[in-house]
Amino acid sequence: MRNFAILTLLPLLVLAAPSQASVLKPPSQAVVKSCLEAGPQPGVGVVEIPTSEINQEDDYRPGYSAEYTVFNGATVGFATSKKSGAIIYHGRLYPITKAILLPGSKDVARPLVHIELASWMMLKGDGLQYLCASDNFDGVGRSGDFQKIRYGYILEVRKGGQLFFTNGVTD
Repeated sequence: MRNFAILTLLPLLVLAAPSQASVLKPPSQAVVKSCLEAGPQPGVGVVEIPTSEINQEDDYRPGYSAEYTVFNGATVGFATSKKSGAIIYHGRLYPITKAILLPGSKDVARPLVHIELASWMMLKGDGLQYLCASDNFDGVGRSGDFQKIRYGYILEVRKGGQLFFTNGVTD
């Protein structure tokens, strides 16, 4: 009887697997490069998000303080807690500790984003829209040759979208 139950559930498990795999589809190299270089690549549209007006809230969510701007009616920014941080988009928090490391990136500690120093953009590519926050590594890349070593958080902004992390040397 137990074998019958496993065989009956097997088709359901096989059907569920492809839908989960599509959720984890990483952005294209053109989208990743657009984010890291803070500029458009072929096939990718880029809209810069101005950060000249930054809002600060000490109690944005329980345990989080936040810095954010409002862009096209959506809150966009970064929240910090005692443990880590999170990208803010449309009032939701996307913890950086849960960001998926993109292929070709080094697995390093996820840096906190300083909203006023980072490049914030909306990217359109792969038929999807992404929020990108990109900057130099704190303390390493503000001047000299190390300026080309950057990190980026790329959030697929559709409902249930995934947060990705990348880093690398830019041109």
